[in-house]
Amino acid sequence: MSTAEGASEVHDEAPAATTADFVVEDSTEAAEEKLKRWDPLLEPPSDVVREGDHVILVFGDGRQYFAQCLRSWKGKSAPVKINKRSYPTANLVGLPYGTVLEVGNIELKPLPEGEDLIPEYTPGAAKLETENDDEVDADDSTFPEIEQANDNRNLVDDNNSQSLDYTQLSKLVENGTEGSAIVSALVENSKTFEHKTEFSKAKYIVRKQKKYQPRCRMVRCTGFSVCEAMFKKEPRKMMNMREDTLGQILSYSNVSAGCQVLVMETCLGVITGAITQRMGGYGKVISVYSGQQPSFVEMIARFNLSFAEQHSIKWLHSGDIFAEDVVTSSAPDAQDPEKVEREILVWPCPLQNHTRDYLEKIKKERARKDFLAKRCARFARKLTRHTGIEAKEMLVARKCDSIVLATRYDPTSTLLDLLPYLTPSGPFVVYSEYMEPLAECFRELQKQGLAINLRLMDTWMREYQVLPGRTHPQMNMTQSGGFLLTGIKLCPVHGHNELDDNLLKELRGLVGGRRGRKTSKSKNGSESSKNGRKKSTRQSSSTGVASRDSKRSRPEIDEIAKGTNSFLSGRDPKRIRAEVDDSASD
Repeated sequence: MSTAEGASEVHDEAPAATTADFVVEDSTEAAEEKLKRWDPLLEPPSDVVREGDHVILVFGDGRQYFAQCLRSWKGKSAPVKINKRSYPTANLVGLPYGTVLEVGNIELKPLPEGEDLIPEYTPGAAKLETENDDEVDADDSTFPEIEQANDNRNLVDDNNSQSLDYTQLSKLVENGTEGSAIVSALVENSKTFEHKTEFSKAKYIVRKQKKYQPRCRMVRCTGFSVCEAMFKKEPRKMMNMREDTLGQILSYSNVSAGCQVLVMETCLGVITGAITQRMGGYGKVISVYSGQQPSFVEMIARFNLSFAEQHSIKWLHSGDIFAEDVVTSSAPDAQDPEKVEREILVWPCPLQNHTRDYLEKIKKERARKDFLAKRCARFARKLTRHTGIEAKEMLVARKCDSIVLATRYDPTSTLLDLLPYLTPSGPFVVYSEYMEPLAECFRELQKQGLAINLRLMDTWMREYQVLPGRTHPQMNMTQSGGFLLTGIKLCPVHGHNELDDNLLKELRGLVGGRRGRKTSKSKNGSESSKNGRKKSTRQSSSTGVASRDSKRSRPEIDEIAKGTNSFLSGRDPKRIRAEVDDSASD
């Protein structure tokens, strides 16, 4: 088989691998018909772990590790490292999400369905029980009555209560003894275990199980789980953004399928991945980056995005937005070198002479096919990748539906430069770990009248422990999850009030009432303002209309005056004043 034929065979076999699920127990014609009607955007996410997927291993003590499930890998170390030990992940491929794993000496052992992170301690484990479990009311379920035969008043922490020493425990761990056996040995050799209260016994067992019998759960990589794991691991790199703050960003920015979102962030790409995953491949996510290339491509890969979702991300350099001398393809002398290079390529890509010489040196057929498959994938990315100028044209051709800004740069100047690319009445969200930059941005937007419904807020979250008789807030919690500035952009043409103060006064005179005067009830129950007679005379002399005591309150008058803005927007104020004078004379 020649090398050129091998390249074509690899290219022809790729669709067959993706459609293997359709050919099972079906004829060739039925499989081809299903393939024609198959839409990759409508394909639901897999419920089991596939090869190459990233998962999060969540332990009972709060630790979280990222792991990539691979059947084979390069290098000596395995894909995941836990407690200074490397573990292979080949046995995790094909397991459903949510499976509980027990960490052994050489592998992660999957446990049957129904197991929990904290195993049940059967030999002599103390359970909390109430006298009448069936008759406990809902109000008393949080604090059940428990008869305590022991207390902790006579316990002394002198490090002499445990008969097993460190050397004996180390030998048990090195010999591969099961964690449950080690926990049982610790309980049996404890001199003070029987004298503790039921609560203390349960806490002691759980603490030893987390240390000598660790278990973890495989969790799917979503925006919430990835943000939570990264916040616990490296909060400074995440700008101290918690998972609840990320949820509010997605909610206030109104991210949905089919919209176009402009994102600029320095939060390791968590916001970009969460927005892309929520849109499901429908729409565009224009992500602005600085530097030679996007710095958080590795984080985007952890979201296990499909091809359609991955292709919906359009990378745009910050210089194409903030620079003054930006070249676009609409210019007469514009040249896009990346586009010219892409148009030269053809598919399938022919083999060069040096590539043929390299393939002839490869002796194994499997290694040759792997090389050709990687080469095909590399050229496929080059043919489908957009250029920077094309991304700029996407941004200019259609204004974005929302803007999400979460960077370490000045939010005021950055947002003012990005607002022209936002459609009128479009929401924007600005995140910062400090309140002062957002307060300055708030005042500037209010001063220029660029947005309405401006809100500056922060979130406060507290985790609770929910256990029978021990429900209380956690002792340790984060102080702040950052601050958010949200608002809606006003239309630059019609998004302002064209009515001056004099015209508003005349309109208030027509509808009756006077601003700043309180009404009081007379003896007969009718409402009349103070100095009503003088006010009526003054109004009739200024407008030429014999006004009466108005029954409208001040909020109603202001609402009527402001409500005319939508009707009078875009009209000449002199013509409006002439119409008002004509109606007053009539």
